Amino acid sequence: MNLVPKQAENSLSLSTTKQVGNSLSLPEKFRQSAQELKQVRTLTGVAMLLAMSVVISFTASVRVTETIKIGLGYLITALLGMLYGPFTAALAAGAGDLIKYLLKPDGAYFFGFTLTAMLGGVVYGVFFYRERCTIPRAIASKATVSLLLNCLLNTVWVSWLYGMPFLGALGPRVIKNLMALPFEIVLLYIVLNGMNKVIQRAKLH
Repeated sequence: MNLVPKQAENSLSLSTTKQVGNSLSLPEKFRQSAQELKQVRTLTGVAMLLAMSVVISFTASVRVTETIKIGLGYLITALLGMLYGPFTAALAAGAGDLIKYLLKPDGAYFFGFTLTAMLGGVVYGVFFYRERCTIPRAIASKATVSLLLNCLLNTVWVSWLYGMPFLGALGPRVIKNLMALPFEIVLLYIVLNGMNKVIQRAKLH
């Protein structure tokens, strides 16, 4: 499954200048990720992925209730984390959340949800920046985002924003995320490994 247009392969592949698989320390991942922002090709790649994120969020998501929807936007956040690291992915995910709200306001805006989106970028960047996408990493990263961020943290924001009891808002979110989690993990693994193949192919041409 290739989410990236062929003409954009070189722009994305140039961002991975170091060999995948050489693990970096957590501070080093953030440092190198921040340095990515100095590259014009990074800004180009981020802009392209954000545009894809907007399209996907409007065309490939299903609203379950007023406060719960299932979408594929997390794949773009994961790609941002893998390609550009936790720092850049966090900024891009936060910007993407604001752009999507401005283009299509969906209920009341609350900064907490933007913070959740940014933390998602951090999580995927920590797990996948300069790392191979293995099954354990796919499971751990998506479970962290789904259970800690989507379930717990977003339930706090929903509770504050709508005045809903925390436990009452938490139950439906836990059920939705647990049901979607296996599918999301498989799709995450396929897409990130597919992107790695695209990058390797681009480097050979």
